[in-house]
This record gives sequence, structure tokens and C-alpha cells, in this order.
Amino acid sequence: MFLGESAKPMGLTIYQSITPAGKTGPPPPPTDQTSLCGSGKGYTIKRWLGVRRSTWLLCMYLVAYFSYLVGGCVLFAVLEQGAEEGIRNGIDQKKKEFVAANPGVKEADLEKLIEDIMYRGISPKRRDLNNSNWSFGQSFLFTVTIVTTIGYGHINPITPDGKLACIVYAVLGIPFTLIFLSALVQRLLAPTFKLLASFMKLMPQMDSLQVRLMHLATMGSLFLLFLMMLPSVIFYLLEPGWTLLDALYFVFISLTTIGLGDYIPGDNKTHQPYRDGYKTCVGLFLLMGLVFMSLTLTVFYDIPQLNLGLHLLRHRDISDDDAESKPRRHHTNSETSTQTTLRPSIDYTNGVNNRVNDSD
Repeated sequence: MFLGESAKPMGLTIYQSITPAGKTGPPPPPTDQTSLCGSGKGYTIKRWLGVRRSTWLLCMYLVAYFSYLVGGCVLFAVLEQGAEEGIRNGIDQKKKEFVAANPGVKEADLEKLIEDIMYRGISPKRRDLNNSNWSFGQSFLFTVTIVTTIGYGHINPITPDGKLACIVYAVLGIPFTLIFLSALVQRLLAPTFKLLASFMKLMPQMDSLQVRLMHLATMGSLFLLFLMMLPSVIFYLLEPGWTLLDALYFVFISLTTIGLGDYIPGDNKTHQPYRDGYKTCVGLFLLMGLVFMSLTLTVFYDIPQLNLGLHLLRHRDISDDDAESKPRRHHTNSETSTQTTLRPSIDYTNGVNNRVNDSD
């Protein structure tokens, strides 16, 4: 039952935190009219200038978020427009030089040829004439990018049947993949929180928030080392023409499911003998990488002080009148001192043990 929630007759529910006083309708039981969760304690709604605090925070968040988006537009336009213009001018210059070196070729004919052979996902190069985009390795990587919503766009269905099949496959495959990810993450939470429990036992004198931050830093460092840096080095060594930054960029763009598709491993001619196996391994790496990224994010959001989205929830506006009328004690534990008056102090050692038992 939510905070400020009380049962109404006939099985209906009234949420006192969001239902204005005096609203018409069947009244709640007298004992719960002004009580907090039926405890008999009064409560108030935190407001700024007559508007709920969470509404102000949400509005400020939306303004900041869209300002961030607009700032990104300006940033990337400033950084990339000049380079794009240089590339365009270079391409145009090469076409002019080709026409000048071949008097029998008209510029209009060259433009028509380029337009005819440019087809998304299909290489016009002679060396790629016998390379299918739908070999096992290519198809496996394609399906992984669909169900994980990475969506590189390096290949795509071109037939009506293929497009329809892609829609149906994604509708079924995306929730199927979410279940796969959540199931594995749930299993991995057991050793993860056992590690946290070990940290707390080894450092009982430290504040629980500090221990949890150390645990998060450990998890984050392992993720960066084994799921970001090490694969980046491997791709850097395997992919001709890729810099280390290119490889790191590909890994980051992939594991965050952004999937721009400007870098695709396994398309170089040197990979021809083992291309299918290579691309299959890339698909498996993406799946495992997403599992461990989800695990790391779960550890992050399990720390209330770092989950800023909690402050946007409406029930965070509710405060206990009795608690606010009394001076608050000084807490030596910084984590319990940040809890609202409506939530009891949390023993994170016991909470960790419970999470471990549940995971088992």
C-alpha cells in the first residue's frame, strides 16, 4: 500500500497524497481520514509557492533535459559541420578529376552510375560481389542488434516479406531478450551482494554509504576493464584501420545500445576466411556485455542517494507532522540521515543478506 493510501468501502481506494480535500465521493473510514497509512499520525504535503515540490523538481528536470538536448545539437553541429563540408568538397573534386581524366564519360552519366549502385547495406565493390549479407554470422549479428534494440543498420531487409518478418520478430524478440537479461542479472545479484556483504564485514567501522560506494566503484572498475577496455584492445588488434579510440567508441556505442553502425567489425577483407565465426562472437559479446552493464546499473540504482529519480516521485512530498515537529537527531550514519521521516532506517547488512537469500 502506498504512503497516504487508505481503503474505501466497496474495495475502492483513495490516495490521500493526491486527492484534494473535500472531493465529492464516498468518504473513507473516519480513522483513516487524516492518518498516515492508518497509523493515526497526521501528515502534510511539501509545497513550494503552493505547488507540490515534486512537480517543481520535475519541471526543472524537464527544462534541464531539453536544454541538454539542444546543447547537444549545437555541440555536434559545431564539431562536425566543418569536417563534413571538407569531405563533400573532396568527393566532388575527385569526381571532377575522374571526368577530366576520362573525356568519354559525361558528368551526368557518372552521377547516374553512382546513384544506381549506392544501395544501403550492399557494397558496390567487386571484391564484395560474392559476399552475402545473410550468411550465418551476418544474420546472427543482425538478429542480436534487433532484439537488443542496438540496430546498427549495416544490413536491412529489402523485401516486403523480410520487413514484415522483422517487425514480428522484434515484437516477440525484444521482450524475450528483456526476460533473458533480467533472469541472468537476477542470478548474478547473489555473488554481487555477497561481495557487498563481505565489504561491510571487513570494514564495520565505515559508513554504510561509503562501503556501498566502494562496492559500486569495484563493480564499475571491473566492467570498464573487462567489458570496455579489454574488448577495445582486441578490436583494435583485429580491425585494420581502427584506432584504439575507434574501437573504444564502437564498444561504448554498442553496449549502451546506441548502435550508430558507422563501425562494424568483421567487414574487412582480411576477415573473409573466418567472418561468420567472428561476427557470431561479436553478437555473443554484445549479449554478455548488456548483461553485465545491466548488473552494474542495478548496483548503482540500489543506492538511494544516487537514484535522483526518486526525488521526482509524488509520495516524496509527504512528511510526517509528528516527526517534523520534533528536532531531528544527529545521525553518525550518513545513509540513514538522508532517509525521509516516513521511512525507517535501513540496516543494509541485513538487507544485503536478504537480497542474497532471495537470489539463491
